[in-house]
Amino acid sequence: MRLNVEYLQDILMQKQWSERQFALKTGLSPATVSRILSKKRGAGAKAIGAIRKALPEESLEKLFFLD
Repeated sequence: MRLNVEYLQDILMQKQWSERQFALKTGLSPATVSRILSKKRGAGAKAIGAIRKALPEESLEKLFFLD
């Protein structure tokens, strides 16, 4: 399962959330969120769970590529 980073960035723009605000909502560090959004790092199990918790209304199929 890979994160659809472009879709996540669109969601953050729509909600007008900064990376820092999103980090607070997920419980991830701002540095981790930054690395994930800049594609320098993939989203591991902890990050995937945190993103799902912060965005429960979003479709799993849109947020993630189910390889």
